[in-house]
Amino acid sequence: MEDGAKAAGVSTATVSRVLNTPDLVAPDTASRVQKAIADLGYRPNVFAQGLMTRKSRLLGIALPDIHGEFYSELLRGADAEARRQGYHLLISSEVRDGETGLISPATGFVAGMAVMLTEPTQTLWKQVREATIPLVVIDTDISDPGVDRVLVDNSIGTRDAVRHLLSTVKPERCFFVGGPKDNYDTAQRARIFRDIIAEKSGAVNDAHVRFGDYSVEWGHRCGADLLGASSGSDEPVGVLAANDEIAFGVMMAAADQGLGVPGRVRVIGFDDTRLASLVRPGLSTVRVPMAQVGAAAIAALIARINEPDRPATCTRLPTELVVRGTSAPGKH
Repeated sequence: MEDGAKAAGVSTATVSRVLNTPDLVAPDTASRVQKAIADLGYRPNVFAQGLMTRKSRLLGIALPDIHGEFYSELLRGADAEARRQGYHLLISSEVRDGETGLISPATGFVAGMAVMLTEPTQTLWKQVREATIPLVVIDTDISDPGVDRVLVDNSIGTRDAVRHLLSTVKPERCFFVGGPKDNYDTAQRARIFRDIIAEKSGAVNDAHVRFGDYSVEWGHRCGADLLGASSGSDEPVGVLAANDEIAFGVMMAAADQGLGVPGRVRVIGFDDTRLASLVRPGLSTVRVPMAQVGAAAIAALIARINEPDRPATCTRLPTELVVRGTSAPGKH
């Protein structure tokens, strides 16, 4: 800072203000200081800053995984919002029951943490509630004082998807292929699927709602099973998959059995990842605002840091059906 002050012809206090409260510095002076900083290659030490100010500019985000477009888009939104508000983001994964990494020594460096609990358990929830830092929970609808939540509202997108399938497929020929049974999103989507089908047929056979994991392999295996069991009729089969990878697996199973999509098999995925636009025919899917989820979580976390005693908030982000070729006969 002394070198930067000397190069810019200002005091070290001015350099400090440019780095921490730039709005208090005249634009010409700030520009001169920033040029000196850039020329010197100076980078503030965020840990040292935290010791001096007793405030951390680091935020944590803990996810079940970081593989796949769903998580990468969520992180992209979270990182952009953190940077916009002058924070840096630390990322952790493998947030599952029995893991010790959720509330770890690293949390001593962060001002707060956003945690995605897709399959909440008593152990994980206990860890979250015992944390001594501000927290925001993603994808878990647990009402608790002082805990902010960011949720994907599955209701509109799922209802529209099921009703779209039912416009050309009989209720008894419609299936839901989900991820893990205890997963928050899968459970919500399965429940809505059952409700809509029941409105049309009066009952839903358990064989029409299946649970596994969020993978192409599971979609292929389950698709082969349900399409094989439905092969006694020429009527079309409709499948709502809990994500785009599962939907792609179902499409592979249909191809293996010589069944055309969307002629004999009509498929809708979830998330609207790039995969949905790359496959042919294009994959109908329910769009999830993944980047907005990450950004909303960070925004809520910073608001909690700034106002620790404010009432808990719940942000719900809507889903939207995108119709492409796999569910609309004649649309390719």
